[in-house]
Amino acid sequence: MKKYNKKTSLFRDKKTVILMCIALVYLFIVLDITLIDRSVGQRRKMLEPFWEISQFLETKQYTYWLIQIFGNIFMLLPFGFVLPIIFEKFRSFRLTTGVCLGFSLFIELTQYVTGRGLLELDDIMHNTVGGAMGFIIYEKIAEYRGIKYL
Repeated sequence: MKKYNKKTSLFRDKKTVILMCIALVYLFIVLDITLIDRSVGQRRKMLEPFWEISQFLETKQYTYWLIQIFGNIFMLLPFGFVLPIIFEKFRSFRLTTGVCLGFSLFIELTQYVTGRGLLELDDIMHNTVGGAMGFIIYEKIAEYRGIKYL
């Protein structure tokens, strides 16, 4: 196996380059869904924690609220999975989860500032949980394969 210096380590193999391209397409899709493909409206916010779960229980619109809650969880799950594969410094649960939290905050604050969505504390929590789950899946797969890193 070849040794690489730090300058070339980012593009160390075709797998990394392909994963980076997939990650960029994925990030564009997330931004398109959450910001780009939305019309400008009013600035709205819901900062009550667990608001979506209470709506799920109160309104009995189970399908709608399950899609909302699990959609937000699954939206950043791939981000938490792919980051540590591509970048060695993200092989830390705290750092990867923090980046997922930051990305979710960016989306929610941008939705609020531009009026392109509802700033929700629940979305931030669910996105962050999804990113954390992605990292845990990454670690479990690496552990199952008997290697330190994927």
